[in-house]
Amino acid sequence: MLNRINLNGGMYITNEKLQKIEDEIIKVKAKIANYTAKLRKLEGDKTALIQAEYLAIIKETHITPDEFRVLVQSQKGQSGGNKTEPPDSETNKDEEDTDEQI
Repeated sequence: MLNRINLNGGMYITNEKLQKIEDEIIKVKAKIANYTAKLRKLEGDKTALIQAEYLAIIKETHITPDEFRVLVQSQKGQSGGNKTEPPDSETNKDEEDTDEQI
């Protein structure tokens, strides 16, 4: 349905360009919603894989979860812990380290 713009005197005009823009806005919003959902799923999958790798390391090395926690904290302390980095950068570093170990 085309939008009608009310002009003085009760006259209406149909603006096809405006309708096309509104249709495009609707399409873009739908794409954004889909990509947002996809991003959340991928981030969840990533977190699950990282946690699974940590569990595998714990089992392979026969250390307790508390010992592993201390190890991870000491590694973060040695890296300098740049506080201005976004939280995802720490996760990315963990993934890079894991890739090198494999």
